[in-house]
Amino acid sequence: MFNFLYFKERKPAELENNNSRSIRINKIKAFFLITLFFILPLISVGAPGMHGVKVVSVSNAILNEFTTLTTNASAGTVSISVAGSALNSNSRFSSNLVAGELIMIIQMRGAIMNTINANSSTWGAIVSYNNSGKFEFVQVSSVPNGTTINLASPLINSYTVSGKVQIIRVPRYSSLTVNSGASITTQSWNGNTGGVLPIEVSGKTIVNGIIDAGGKGFRGGKLKQTSSCCPLGTNNSVYATTNPLTGAEKGEGIAGDTTDYDGEGGRYGRGAPANGGGGGNNHNAGGGGGSNSFNGIPYNGFGIPDTVTDPFWKVAWDLDGALPFFHTNVSSGGGRGGYTYGRRYKDPMIYEPGNSAYTGDNRQNVGGLGGRPLFNSGNRIFMGGGGGAGDANDGFGSGGGNGGGVVYFIARDSLTGTGSIIANGADALTSYGKDAAGGGGGGGSIVIFSTIITGLADLTLSVKGGKGGDQDCGVSGENQGPGGGGGGGYISVSIPNTFVTSTIGGKNGTSSRMPPFLPNGATMGASGNSGIPSNPYTDGTGNLPVSLLNLSAEENENIVRVSWSTASEINNDYFILERSGDGEAFHFLAKIIGAGNSTITKHYHFDDKAPLQDGNYYRLSQVDYDGQTQTYPPVFVWHKKNNSTSFIIDASPNPFSDKIKIDFYLKEDCKVETNIINLSGVIVKYETYTAVEGINSITIDNMTNFANGIYFLRIKSADKNMMLKLVKY
Repeated sequence: MFNFLYFKERKPAELENNNSRSIRINKIKAFFLITLFFILPLISVGAPGMHGVKVVSVSNAILNEFTTLTTNASAGTVSISVAGSALNSNSRFSSNLVAGELIMIIQMRGAIMNTINANSSTWGAIVSYNNSGKFEFVQVSSVPNGTTINLASPLINSYTVSGKVQIIRVPRYSSLTVNSGASITTQSWNGNTGGVLPIEVSGKTIVNGIIDAGGKGFRGGKLKQTSSCCPLGTNNSVYATTNPLTGAEKGEGIAGDTTDYDGEGGRYGRGAPANGGGGGNNHNAGGGGGSNSFNGIPYNGFGIPDTVTDPFWKVAWDLDGALPFFHTNVSSGGGRGGYTYGRRYKDPMIYEPGNSAYTGDNRQNVGGLGGRPLFNSGNRIFMGGGGGAGDANDGFGSGGGNGGGVVYFIARDSLTGTGSIIANGADALTSYGKDAAGGGGGGGSIVIFSTIITGLADLTLSVKGGKGGDQDCGVSGENQGPGGGGGGGYISVSIPNTFVTSTIGGKNGTSSRMPPFLPNGATMGASGNSGIPSNPYTDGTGNLPVSLLNLSAEENENIVRVSWSTASEINNDYFILERSGDGEAFHFLAKIIGAGNSTITKHYHFDDKAPLQDGNYYRLSQVDYDGQTQTYPPVFVWHKKNNSTSFIIDASPNPFSDKIKIDFYLKEDCKVETNIINLSGVIVKYETYTAVEGINSITIDNMTNFANGIYFLRIKSADKNMMLKLVKY
């Protein structure tokens, strides 16, 4: 291996003729070659892009390797113990893990839930998240042995082995292309590893195919076949039990799996364990859907009754008995499972659940409750919860659908393409026979952390809840419970409104033998939520030039002050501030010199003394000494000049809760559009109207789900903008 350092043997006479200068040159050459031999390998690793160009042209390519944490790790730790430090058991990388590579550490479970009363719907409520959902990306400094990984920077979070912590090797590509028809996926979660798909790309990414973690998350309740059951007509309302004759198996979630549940009241029964769906109770009730992210609506486990497919179903829903006027119920989380076994058909618009006229098990309302929604606060991400199984005793039935996994994409340059990134919950299977169906899996999570914004994408991001299983009995007049739909997942993107996104809940299953009321008690899952990710790198920079703490804009006496702060800076030459009136076409406003290199908080501001009339978007970019640039999402502020002739007469109520009535004046007939804009400049509601000359009155409603805070209403015609500040409470 040292052949290039070999020196040809010289005769004594030749050596004598060498002058001192040539000897010094040879020594310098040797030192230089030795330095290159030992130092270049160190320089070539430890940087984004080290794994080179990647083109995916096959289906279901798996790019990550997985291992588990074997000893609890505390925040501040710089070394972790793992089951296997090579992280290449499937030969998905060209070599074992080396210094400079990137790993993701994520705790999958470990939450504590309420298990005090197995006969109460409060069983399964989350008491503490502990470290569940915590994660970070950290660079490797060395791999000293087969069970140790040393880290280049201290851990931010603490991790608990009992909470199922996995260590994932993250490919660091210089560019990535997923061809049309090709796909990237990940291993299914097996209780220890899998379900998570992290990728880092330093250059351009083009996704014309699919990146898919759908159905790779927490596992659905398994179908448990029993040959006997409790007495027919029994009001079996138990929420947790170890007796399989009483109910079906629950879905997995952040509080554990079936083994854990057995020590906390039992794996069977309709109670929802954290974000896992409850199992349908005996006799043949449907399973509840799994869940993921909280959408701001209070949870009661009953899901959302479908009154859209057939408005006449409202009559049957209001006979449900769970709540008065049940057709209006709205709950976050997963959907509820359908009713128990009814042997005889009776009109569901007349006969309520539990009526003895149905015979059999009297079609009781004891389906599995929908999984509970999760909070992503504290920088947490979760897989979707598994759906609960349908209760079975005749050899049919179906288990719950698996939840969606996690896709975490670090895009240090443009991310474009016409493909999809998917982390949907899995649909539950149809029950073809005299048993109930399982609930759909909860939607998973997609995070796209963009450090350099140079392109927009036509990509579709989807974390939909899985559909509840249908129930197709095949026996005339007899009916069993369909499954509830899974709740929607979580999408977190650095640039809001860049992608086409879907966080909707899953549809409920249907019962073919209940044609006037196909849901037969099964409800839909609720939508999930969205957010903006923070810097995922443990060192706070991940080799990023600037760690931005905040960016804001405020108006005061016709001057808009744009302010920002940095936690640290590396080779930061200067900032560029741009302004736009529409959020699309930005123009140069100012150049502000950066701190170069800094490890302390730095504060900056710029005063725009001539802001645009109406809306102003301000966008900040940072430029390195080598010319590399990263751009941050814009902020928005409204400016109204004192001599403006446009005006809004009245807006009430303001503050508002759900809807607001707006009166405004126009000098001529025209079409107008209304935008509700949040403080980030994102349009969160858009409608169009045909307005007339004079005073116009419009009502904007369906804003209950908006987060509390400040918004701006913009009424826009072809040549005029009117703006008003709103407050949501």
